[in-house]
Amino acid sequence: MKKIKAGEVIYAKTNAELLNRLLGTNYKAWMKAYRFLDNGEMLWMPRLDGVVRSGWKNSMLNGNIIEEYVGGRPYPSEISIGLKGQIRIVFEKCDWGKHFIFRGVFEVEPDSSLTRRILRQIKDKIFL
Repeated sequence: MKKIKAGEVIYAKTNAELLNRLLGTNYKAWMKAYRFLDNGEMLWMPRLDGVVRSGWKNSMLNGNIIEEYVGGRPYPSEISIGLKGQIRIVFEKCDWGKHFIFRGVFEVEPDSSLTRRILRQIKDKIFL
């Protein structure tokens, strides 16, 4: 097990490469920006730059992560997945896929909705 602290940089070009380094998997490709772990937590690999991608805008504000669906209706078929991932281990994808930054472990606030979620940091380190 390796201890990872918030702000630590992990050099990986793709989501698959990050998952392989963290989890010891052997993915050749992993197109999703999330993966559920066996304990039900979500390992999440978003860009937190406020740019709308596939209808979603993710950004950091005062240490919280704001996840908003701004694409209008109909909602994408996977919109409820974010509410299933109540605890998220967040690795921000940066520099156009050259590295990821561990941001911490976040919990989705109870008053979050399908289209707007606020995530508050609950841990600044993990052991993987």
